[in-house]
Amino acid sequence: MNDQDFHRRVRQHLNTSARNTSPSVSLNLHEARQKALERQKVAVRGLSVAGLGQILSEHIRPRGKTTLALLFVLLLALGSGFLGHLQHTADLEEVDSALLADDLPIDAYLDRGFDAWVQNNSPE
Repeated sequence: MNDQDFHRRVRQHLNTSARNTSPSVSLNLHEARQKALERQKVAVRGLSVAGLGQILSEHIRPRGKTTLALLFVLLLALGSGFLGHLQHTADLEEVDSALLADDLPIDAYLDRGFDAWVQNNSPE
């Protein structure tokens, strides 16, 4: 017996049994099935997009303005840090360009005090 035959026989037995039940039992079975289907729909909605739908509906939507403001502040802080890093990099590039463009003799670069002078004069 293969799977299709087994499924067909089970379906036939269930259909036969369903026809022979009393109306009250049929009604109870129908109501139980409807409740199970509703629970399944709720469970599927809760699992939608790996739980993001449930998080959105239960936590973010009721506190929408607060969440939006918090997200905005977080983005501003990250943007400020990023811009500060870009400014620091630009300052270092400016110092490097000034040093490379200067016509200092090679002996100035070999001088031990030159590194200390560069570190003291570089903006940090």
